[in-house]
Amino acid sequence: MEPSVSPEPSPRYSFGTLIKDRKWFLVAVSIAVIICLLPTPEGLSVEGKYALALMSFVVVCFFTEAIPLPAVALTIGSYQVLMGITTFREVPKTFMADAVAFIMGALMIGAVLVRHGIHNRIALFILRLSGTNVTRVSFGIVTFCALCAGFVSEHATATIMLPVGMGIVALSGGIEKVPRLGKMLMLCIAYGCVIGGLASPSGGARNALMIGFLQQYDITVTYGQWLLMCFPFTLLMIPVVVFWLNKFFKPEVKDLGPAVEKIKTDMAKEGGLTTQGKMALGLFIAVLFLWITQSHHIGLGNIAVMGAIVALILGLVDWKFIEKQTQWGVVILYAGAISMGCMLEKTGAALWLAQKLLAIAGFFGISKDLPLIAATSTITAITTNMMADGPTVAVLGPILLKTAELSGTSPIALGIATSLAAAFAYVLIIGTPANAIVYGPGYLKASDYLKAGFPLFLLSLVVMLLLIVGTWWKVLGIW
Repeated sequence: MEPSVSPEPSPRYSFGTLIKDRKWFLVAVSIAVIICLLPTPEGLSVEGKYALALMSFVVVCFFTEAIPLPAVALTIGSYQVLMGITTFREVPKTFMADAVAFIMGALMIGAVLVRHGIHNRIALFILRLSGTNVTRVSFGIVTFCALCAGFVSEHATATIMLPVGMGIVALSGGIEKVPRLGKMLMLCIAYGCVIGGLASPSGGARNALMIGFLQQYDITVTYGQWLLMCFPFTLLMIPVVVFWLNKFFKPEVKDLGPAVEKIKTDMAKEGGLTTQGKMALGLFIAVLFLWITQSHHIGLGNIAVMGAIVALILGLVDWKFIEKQTQWGVVILYAGAISMGCMLEKTGAALWLAQKLLAIAGFFGISKDLPLIAATSTITAITTNMMADGPTVAVLGPILLKTAELSGTSPIALGIATSLAAAFAYVLIIGTPANAIVYGPGYLKASDYLKAGFPLFLLSLVVMLLLIVGTWWKVLGIW
């Protein structure tokens, strides 16, 4: 008879320990409660005040990871119902926006690519072009993402590249051995998408929105004009992003030669793409084609989910593999972010904030031309990190264009600068789908976005205002 083994005693957990572990959560709650109890400012509804309280809570929790981030996202829905901002019937609708379905479907399709080793083939192609030096590899990844995101969409680009980055990390010893390399490669993908998505009108919904707003002022911006005005920013920022991320994270390895050899060896064993592998690649190309040509009719999210369903029907992957590979917490996280953006818009909180910030700019004598564009771009860039780029331009675009008209500032200069600044979602996970997608594997913490992204946030504003808006656009005769 085997001797009985007494279970290990569970660690003692006191109320004091709980308070210590949840101190930032208590800080976030305290800030929200204080805002709720304060008198409602003039021009803001009570619901708008409650919305600002929730936004403060969410921002503190995101920066400090006071509780698991998906739990923060779920809190967003419950809070709206409890505070009477939205009914319990309406909240689920905001949680299942097309962008949320896209994140879910994109992660599932990414799992299909991993299942058939397609990510290794893309990685090998990039490594053959860039060489095996880590800096050159990161330059290749940022360049690929930036150029691709300008014409395909950052959503699709991040979906293609996530398995590639994960594969390089795995073949370099795994995230436990090379954590800084993993963080650097993930942010190369995300930030490459950020700086590329503004390069052309097809790079994001915010760009198309702004073109539509400008047409209301009888200003037509063609595809070629947008490229001429904005693509130089992308080219200038590629080396900046590469230099900063390599300097900030300092990868543990300088050369990826062993990873390249491992990819070559694995691919030699596998031979050419199997029939199922070819089908998976063909399916992804079909999804990509539909994203480019049909997303305005049936939605990015619907296309992504249909692609995942077809993969399951064709037997290209089984549900258990998708269930294991898909980061469901990321889906919940982005759903909460979309819901919060809807809440800020619906309650008028976003509009109230923008008006107050513009009033502050006026107090400091900022009233027209480049100083006004600097102020409005900063407001836009801050807002986009909290409620995503599309809603930011939808809410602020008409207000800021009216400001340009009243102040005698070029509407096209201020309008397109607003659209550019709406892309600077470096600081929070919820700012852009690319950030949420690369957060999925668990290599990054929320604080990594803040620490690595805030300097790029400032640099992007400086480069845009001084070199693009203040210099290049004057050369082009925009204003």
